[in-house]
Amino acid sequence: MGSPGREHRPPRSVCGLSCRPARSGAQPDVTRIGCVPAPRRLNTFRVVASVVFCHTHESMRRTFTPSGLVIALLGFVLTRYTITFAHAEASTAFVVGGIVPLVLGLSLSVCGVALAIGSFETWYVRTIAQWTVLGAGVIGLLIVATVYGGPSSFAEDVRTIGLFSNVLIGGSVGGALTGVYAAQNKAAQRKLLNRQNRLVILNRLLHDRVMNAVTVIKGSAPLLRDGADTGLESVDAILEKAESIEAVMGSVHDLTEPGAGAERQPVDVPEAVETALQQARERHPDATFVAQSLPSDLLAYANHRLADVVGQLLKNGAEHAGVEAPRVAVALDTTPDTATISVSDEGPGLPDKNREALENGTTISERGDPTAGLGLYLVRLFVHTFRGSVHTEVTDAGTTVSIALERVSESAEGESAAPADSSLVGVAPARLGATALSGLIAGVVMGAYMHVTTGVVPVIGALYGTKSLLVGVLTHEFHSLVFALIYAGLLTLLPRWWRTTWIGTAGVGAAWGAVLWLVAGGLVMPIWLNLVGIATPVPNLNPNSLLAHLLWGTVLAVGVQVSRRWFVS
Repeated sequence: MGSPGREHRPPRSVCGLSCRPARSGAQPDVTRIGCVPAPRRLNTFRVVASVVFCHTHESMRRTFTPSGLVIALLGFVLTRYTITFAHAEASTAFVVGGIVPLVLGLSLSVCGVALAIGSFETWYVRTIAQWTVLGAGVIGLLIVATVYGGPSSFAEDVRTIGLFSNVLIGGSVGGALTGVYAAQNKAAQRKLLNRQNRLVILNRLLHDRVMNAVTVIKGSAPLLRDGADTGLESVDAILEKAESIEAVMGSVHDLTEPGAGAERQPVDVPEAVETALQQARERHPDATFVAQSLPSDLLAYANHRLADVVGQLLKNGAEHAGVEAPRVAVALDTTPDTATISVSDEGPGLPDKNREALENGTTISERGDPTAGLGLYLVRLFVHTFRGSVHTEVTDAGTTVSIALERVSESAEGESAAPADSSLVGVAPARLGATALSGLIAGVVMGAYMHVTTGVVPVIGALYGTKSLLVGVLTHEFHSLVFALIYAGLLTLLPRWWRTTWIGTAGVGAAWGAVLWLVAGGLVMPIWLNLVGIATPVPNLNPNSLLAHLLWGTVLAVGVQVSRRWFVS
């Protein structure tokens, strides 16, 4: 527990940098996000680097799940083994016998990339990845047992090894499908857990708040009837508890009807924080509530419960500080995409079970103190409806609880509700689908141009075992899908203007196409072709290929913008 005289620890921003107010006569550190830069000795490079690192680090935390890449890599590696051994067969036999495992393996890789950058919970992606690896592992053990127990010539047969690779792909796909089922089942269990928590909270609210208020009212009413000198105080007590009952019934309505009033809409965050601060100061006159870094105008997606959420955190910090005059600070940190409300206290630290409840929404026990952690569970439930996230940090100086919300873009200001594909974590499923479709269309346009001008499409098939137009088209579309999904992930790393305007997305698309021309087309592909026996100069920077990649990136960007403006939103 921090001592009352200790200097208050400022809240940390979402990128891990703290903003400390400048002491008297001292120059503020311009590398701290949210501080006013000093007029002298300004290190521009450090400022820009700090801002870029902060935005990129936060974006990567929100948009990337490594478990998905495990699935993508497994599918690609198994497909490579399949095609490497299958290319010894005649071309027709390969098309008939190798096309199915090729499509399955590449589809598994595409799904892995989508899971890695999509707005899926980490546990959801991890569950699918575990089952995918398990499926491949079990089949792999069976293959090892078969080879070990069979004749030596059996393991040396090229067709046998190709068959083993196909079976491994089948095991991986089967494991992935099982993982999806398991993850969906786990999601259903979490939904039931959420409902159970709502019922337990409802019971606690009625027991603690309403029944206590009724007791006060019943005790104060006879004083009015008897005309006691405390009549005015009794009236104030009755009015206060009546307002408390009214507020509780509003919470009961939200708990029993999860969809009621849960629609996200632009909310003035500083106004909600000021409302919560005013109410906290009235209810806890002995506590000191300090507001730090509150801008004058900032909109984020939430609903009318945002002030209640902040108020619960302020109340928790004041009541559990363990000192007579607690000090609670609230700060507002921003990135181009998020608004993070941080509430810091100097108490003994948030218990692990309460931290777990805030961050992961664990089961609420129906036994014990009805008021224990009740406000924090409400915070978790309401922030979940905001599609925000909660993070806790406990140190010797106290506890900081941070709530991250999605900011409202300038183009969306004035709209009454959040876009359907809006998401704080990763790329929303609707946007993933739209990007995948745009990637397929861009791949068709690029492939048609390349086939007409250079006839290089069948050569792409040689990367996977055979110089076939059909295989070339399939693998080219696979590349287009994967790189399109990566493009969607890259957009989330950039400031909002680059991903919401026609010029911005087209510029990023063209730049991404140029990078692919230089790296994938100019270096990786010729090296790969040489490895499979097709002599190709390295690097192979063909101007016509550059034009094709720029065309691909531009068509992809246009498709993403069209879907965003007319279909997804």
